[in-house]
Amino acid sequence: MPAILPPWTDADPVLHARLGDAIDPDRKVLEALERIVPLSGKRIADIGTGIGHYPMILARRTGRTYGIEANPELLAEARRRAALSHQPNIRIVEGEPTKLPLRDGVVDIVLTSNILPEDGSLAAIDEAERVVRPGGRLIVIGYYGRDDVAALLEPEVVDQAVDATHRRTGWWLRNGFKIKVVHARVDLTEPELAHALLPRLFGDRGRAYLMGPHRSFLRLNLGLYHRVV
Repeated sequence: MPAILPPWTDADPVLHARLGDAIDPDRKVLEALERIVPLSGKRIADIGTGIGHYPMILARRTGRTYGIEANPELLAEARRRAALSHQPNIRIVEGEPTKLPLRDGVVDIVLTSNILPEDGSLAAIDEAERVVRPGGRLIVIGYYGRDDVAALLEPEVVDQAVDATHRRTGWWLRNGFKIKVVHARVDLTEPELAHALLPRLFGDRGRAYLMGPHRSFLRLNLGLYHRVV
């Protein structure tokens, strides 16, 4: 997909592909990544790659991108897409966030959306940083909130995002991460796609949103939480 799959989505290759048409079509996340660290020639591990969206986007810029996925259906689809892309610098491999199939210090950047702002993620952070060379970057793409999508989410999801991103006491800052906010959007221009996605993602709130007057997009604020290893 063009940006990041929300953590509440199903592990369904078809859904992931459709979200790829809707979320962050302007590639704001990619632009923000380049501002954090130049990507040209870098080795990147995309942990929780899903159907391999980021490796496909990054292949033209990076030296090598590893897409790492644990779900069998998503892994198979990522491998199929990688083969069709004919990009020799993409490698799709099976692996868990806490047990990565990579050597110590083998990549310059780890990119992931599998790390949540809670202490239960510390083991995954340690494992991610194990495979990053000294001076490299760990970059977590997550939900920042304070946007249109917040009205469609469960209140506890919104509260967690706000608490975790507090500039003084939030979880990310306390654990040594800097925060870069990306102002992206969910494209709802195609009614058929909107009616297929929003109820599945947001249930009754998504249906109610579509029943009323609404714009052709939702503002979606993502956070790039990053720290030097």
